[in-house]
Amino acid sequence: MIYRKMQARDIDKLCQIEEECFSMPWHRESFEEMLNNRCALFLVAEDDNSVVCAYAGLLAVLGEGEVCNIAVCSDRRSQGIGEQIVRKMIEIGRLEYGITDFTLEVRESNKPARNLYEKLGFVYEGSRPRFYKNPVEDAAIYWLRNQ
Repeated sequence: MIYRKMQARDIDKLCQIEEECFSMPWHRESFEEMLNNRCALFLVAEDDNSVVCAYAGLLAVLGEGEVCNIAVCSDRRSQGIGEQIVRKMIEIGRLEYGITDFTLEVRESNKPARNLYEKLGFVYEGSRPRFYKNPVEDAAIYWLRNQ
């Protein structure tokens, strides 16, 4: 698996992954905006056949990284791809963007994602009521603070 920064040629595939993974997927324009945003870091995971099967993105703001989305194609889950792309994103975020602390929101019912974040050292610090739509659900807020 190769982990690299998102390029314009990846956007169609990322839109497909979004449609598959999220009830309120990002639009093409959102990804295009991220390509031109100096504060954004979006990585893709590309397999040996040059097929993008996952992505992760964050926005850097004053030393903090807000994780936007992490998505893995359904047929590639439980293979460690999500863990590796998040680890790589954190590493690059620290080295290239000067990020010391990372935060994210995740559906409270998304146990696999929550388990992954906790495995990576993220700590649950609260919730945002009714944060998600389709269906309405609270978000669990996690932080990975500089050790």
